[in-house]
Amino acid sequence: MKRTFIYMVVSLLMGALAACGNKQADENSEQYHINFSEASPIQKEHKSVLIISGSPRKGGNTDLLCDAFARGAEEVGGRVEKIFLADYRIDYFSEADEQRVGNRANEAEDDVPMLVDKMVQSDVIVLASPVYYMNITGQLKTFIDRTFGRYREMKDKEFFYLTACADPEESTADWAINGFRGFVMCLPNPTERGMVKAIGMGRKGAVKGSQYEVEAYNLGRGI
Repeated sequence: MKRTFIYMVVSLLMGALAACGNKQADENSEQYHINFSEASPIQKEHKSVLIISGSPRKGGNTDLLCDAFARGAEEVGGRVEKIFLADYRIDYFSEADEQRVGNRANEAEDDVPMLVDKMVQSDVIVLASPVYYMNITGQLKTFIDRTFGRYREMKDKEFFYLTACADPEESTADWAINGFRGFVMCLPNPTERGMVKAIGMGRKGAVKGSQYEVEAYNLGRGI
């Protein structure tokens, strides 16, 4: 049983690596890699911080973690914007999107070109999602798929991860973290700075006043 599970995980990871926008076909691309650093490699005041909330409910636990991070980042001079994906029109990735690259990346008629432009212009990107069926939400995954046309422009970004789940096991939260990393590892020279895994948070608003809210706030102050 254990051998079967390991084979399944390895197969999924290999499939993910092969699906990073055909990155291996790019002669100038580097190997899939995420840098890790508690200290910021970007020496810049008033960093641009983009928080992308994949939660389907405002005021939910993941959304509260986003707000706590935002408070901390603003206190140290960050220029913070939070995007609640459910507020925007984000269509599924289609065959036409394969052609929307470079100068054509903004041809789509939904809100994605505007949102992706915010990612390209930011210094710090916070990815946030509750755990749904051992993964990130459909809202966030659909949006990630649609970054295809400009993902190579997201170079040298810093990333933080926020997730919450009702299950008290940390291993459950790790599935969402892996969902974030599956995207980040495809980008040029990303740096992972930190994360919050709020476990055992089943009730809406349970994060309020918890250690996890404090952790998110402190991460924000550490941008």
